[in-house]
Amino acid sequence: MKGHNGFIIILPDQIIEIPKSSNLSWLRLFYSLPRELVEKRPAYLELPRNIRRVLDSEEYRAMIQSDSFLELVWDCYAWAAWQFFQVPKKGGKYQDIPGDWQNYSGNFPLWRMSYLAVVHFREKFETEMDWSFQNLYMAPPDHEIAWLSYQEFSNLVGNLTDLVVKEQNWQPMFDEIWKSRQPEDYNGKGGQNRDFMRSWTHSRTAPTLSLEEIQETGATISGDELYDIPDPSAAFETVVLDKMKMEDFKKRLSETDLKILELRAAGYSQKEIAGQVGYKSASAVSKRIERIAEQFEDFAGKEYGEFLDKHVKQ
Repeated sequence: MKGHNGFIIILPDQIIEIPKSSNLSWLRLFYSLPRELVEKRPAYLELPRNIRRVLDSEEYRAMIQSDSFLELVWDCYAWAAWQFFQVPKKGGKYQDIPGDWQNYSGNFPLWRMSYLAVVHFREKFETEMDWSFQNLYMAPPDHEIAWLSYQEFSNLVGNLTDLVVKEQNWQPMFDEIWKSRQPEDYNGKGGQNRDFMRSWTHSRTAPTLSLEEIQETGATISGDELYDIPDPSAAFETVVLDKMKMEDFKKRLSETDLKILELRAAGYSQKEIAGQVGYKSASAVSKRIERIAEQFEDFAGKEYGEFLDKHVKQ
């Protein structure tokens, strides 16, 4: 499992990895959707608000592994992020994207950017907020996650969108996309469409790429993947550290790594841990946790090899 690409959950007696290629990696975002949006796909109202009940049921695991689950999560968050994107208007000021969102084509680059934002939201949930998988696993066994209200969800996505746009320096790109929009970016009808198209400034022959093509090919904008497509065959979760070896492994860690391990197991966020161990950011803690998991793989692999040498006849 070298080169970890997942979310690491540290418990007192084991470490678990949720692969980013697994549909399960989007469950935390699902749990933050308001009921009004989940009702668009009513079958998912039945999904337990408790991760243990989900993982203990083949039926619920199958629901999460379906494309419908991904579409629900991605579409809801992308649509919500779109509401907070800002584009330039006359006088050097900014405005919400004008017009009915349904009249914008899936070819419009700002629609694609709204889906890219969702990937960043997932990272924020895990590394900088109290809504991580770590907290899901640390909750009491019978804990039920409360539904967010529509307003709470809107506030959440609004704050996340502003933060991601600022951190990724997307606004200059948004400005350029808006100034360079194409006729096929807008699907409005009649006079509405005609008025909108009067402001187009570049060629009608520019190449286009549908959302379906992006999803299949993993297209990028400025090197950023527009979709992080889960592999349907990926495991839901992987136990990185087993209970039997945990104590032996801890003895081999540096003082700082041991403190990170223990703080995370106690339920501290990665941002809080960064402050306690002197790291500059939550992402630095995240990378260190991945390195700790890799160290255990080396440790466990060596132990297992020695066991085989001792007990398996040649």
